[in-house]
Amino acid sequence: MILSVLAVSTLMFAAAPDTALAYAEASARAERYEDDAAARRYRDTVLGPVFSKAMPAIFEACAPGTSATGRPDFTVVLSFKAGKFETVRHVSDHPTAQCVVERMNRVDWPTPPSPDFAEKINIRMGGT
Repeated sequence: MILSVLAVSTLMFAAAPDTALAYAEASARAERYEDDAAARRYRDTVLGPVFSKAMPAIFEACAPGTSATGRPDFTVVLSFKAGKFETVRHVSDHPTAQCVVERMNRVDWPTPPSPDFAEKINIRMGGT
């Protein structure tokens, strides 16, 4: 029992919300790539399929079942630096959102179209 409580505590710290500044910086980079043609192709043909494959298992692990009750809606930013995945930026302190972010950080995200690429993703788990 103690081990499971410690594991949950570790998980919560691992996906703690970012500072507003770190999130804002990543969000601004994402906005810069919103209408970029290469970014659009990457989103549609590379990132989208990886995201679609990874997220169902992540949602089931973090919020099992079909009920949307108590599930949050939140926004994350996939942040890349020097052409490699850096982290998932977020500012939600909801435990389910933190679980989702922690697991998203484990995904092998594909190489982005630009070294400082960022992608903002609105995650709707609340059913609204």
